[in-house]
Amino acid sequence: MFISDEKFFCEKLNTKIPELADIQKTFKEKGLDAAEKQLSDYIRSVLKPEKYFRMPYYGRENVWARPDEDDKTAADRIVKCELMSVGFLYKFPDGKIDWTYNPTYNGYREWTWQLSRHHEFRCLGKVYRDTGDEKYAKCFVDMLMSWCEQTTCPNDTSAYNSTCWRTIECGIRMSKNWHYALHAFYKSPYMTDHVMTTFMKSVWEHGHMLRNFYTSTNFLYMEMSGLAHIGMIYKWFIDADEWQQFAFDMILKQTKIQVYPDGFQNELTTNYHGTVIENIEFVVNTAFALEVPVPHELITALGKLFEIYYKLCQPCRSIPDINDGNRRNVKNELKNALKYTPDREDFKYIVTDGKEGTPPSFTSIALPYSGMATMRNNWNYDGVWFFMESAPFGTFAHQHEDKLNVLMYAYGKDVLRDPGNYAYDASEMQKFIKDTRSHNCAMVDDQSQNRRGRYKWLPEYINKKSDLRWNFTENYDTTEGVYNEGYGKNYINVTHKRKAIFFKKGLNGSLPFSVIIDRLISEDGKEHKFAVSYQTDIQPYKFCDKTYTADFGDGVTFSIISSQTAQIVVAQKDPYWMGWRPIHSPLPHEHAPAPCLRYPYIGKEQRLITILYPSNNGKVLIKAVDCKNSVSDTKFTLTFENGENITLDEKDFPINENAPESFNLS
Repeated sequence: MFISDEKFFCEKLNTKIPELADIQKTFKEKGLDAAEKQLSDYIRSVLKPEKYFRMPYYGRENVWARPDEDDKTAADRIVKCELMSVGFLYKFPDGKIDWTYNPTYNGYREWTWQLSRHHEFRCLGKVYRDTGDEKYAKCFVDMLMSWCEQTTCPNDTSAYNSTCWRTIECGIRMSKNWHYALHAFYKSPYMTDHVMTTFMKSVWEHGHMLRNFYTSTNFLYMEMSGLAHIGMIYKWFIDADEWQQFAFDMILKQTKIQVYPDGFQNELTTNYHGTVIENIEFVVNTAFALEVPVPHELITALGKLFEIYYKLCQPCRSIPDINDGNRRNVKNELKNALKYTPDREDFKYIVTDGKEGTPPSFTSIALPYSGMATMRNNWNYDGVWFFMESAPFGTFAHQHEDKLNVLMYAYGKDVLRDPGNYAYDASEMQKFIKDTRSHNCAMVDDQSQNRRGRYKWLPEYINKKSDLRWNFTENYDTTEGVYNEGYGKNYINVTHKRKAIFFKKGLNGSLPFSVIIDRLISEDGKEHKFAVSYQTDIQPYKFCDKTYTADFGDGVTFSIISSQTAQIVVAQKDPYWMGWRPIHSPLPHEHAPAPCLRYPYIGKEQRLITILYPSNNGKVLIKAVDCKNSVSDTKFTLTFENGENITLDEKDFPINENAPESFNLS
């Protein structure tokens, strides 16, 4: 610890509290033991566990316990010094934890960082409350004291390069885990006056760090959540009220700085958008439990953030794992939202499967600032959902090089999905996940999109519309976007324009399907190797001529039908990775071969038409699509199973130049 006993007892405690009015004198005249007893006696007298435990016992995250473990099983493992972080289990020898050790095979830094999130403290506290067994209290105290002895608060940095004091971990520890343990164990004989004081000194150091060395993006919400909790709970600190107010103000300020007008946090990842919501929820739930007044604006901001869940909602009631994203259960999320916005009838409709509330005011919707559009034929579980983005690059480090990516969900199956997230390591798979090669986009001269190379986020971008354009009608939805920011390290000057038409009622007796129209145009006068790609999943498939059909089981198939013959790439590593899928499991993360369809073409321009046709009966009613390669041509012909040819013209599916910004969901 960097704070001395003298500084803590003589400068950092609120002596306006009658029971602490003379604690400086106690420390100076009677010594440390007497001061520790005076402080600890006061804390034990004012803690209100009956209020604190009104809060929900939050679910697990960051894979610190096995899926098959209940809390007691996990706690009994923890007592044996068998700890899990990011899904990797390690037993510390001799019952002694080395908080700076990293046992992972690849030196994965997140293992050590996340070990110091101390989810174990909350688990031990829960099981102690359930059983009263003092072995859990002893384990907690041993872990706490060893951590405090082995680590030193930096006092001069956000501590990103430290092992145990990165500010994101400070915020997470202080949002729930330490406080839960305090309220669970404070009467245990193992929670001595000295242990209590050590705990409090460290909490003060956390407050000091979070108030003075906070960062940005989603980190800041975790940091401010931690600071707000210290301010609300530890009123015996002289800085508590200021810390609480600062945290509340900063959270509100950041919702204006970090959240687009259409409601998506500017990292544009479903994972960290959820992180922002969760940390505001932690603050609000604690304030409600402790009867601390909450600014109304904070509740309003929370309700707006929740809207993203049903704007992006797939028929299965989850959201796609966009960028470094994950698939969250929309019903669960909106059930939480109703605690803060109980009058949202559209939320009730989703949560209750239509038994209560009213349907959302839209089927398809566009996010004009976030640059994403979700299109549906209905809100049923067996519906067809189509997604296209022409989005800004986002902020921080969680972006993927995937502008113009398309996704599809149909008949209960994720038929064309995003690769999602992967371990934050230096592996080839991590690079692949973030790259165009793992998405449903285009490459030029075997090079991927390269926005990251010269991208810089400016604050005014939060109010800048994307270049996504759209038109939603009764029978079809149309979206359009462009990528023209360069390919590869030399920023090859090729423009990719993509237009998508979602026939949500089908055509000529068919099921709903999408038409993808790609135009690749050389802007430097040179010929290039164009390749539009679709990264498919790990499913049995058939490929014949220009049609690829994957079997998803239960009668559901998904076909990709193109105007050009595809190459199928599987498990390629040289000259670059392609044809892989992550297997989302605890570390070490795994990956498996999966077919990638590539449509190569050499020239100065290319027009490619691709049909995405899901089926719930195994029948593919569209057998072929044909078009001219010229980018100036607008017609294409669909051949149906019955032999009928239907020629369509893109001009008949216009983009509405005055498309509404969004539906009013307030």
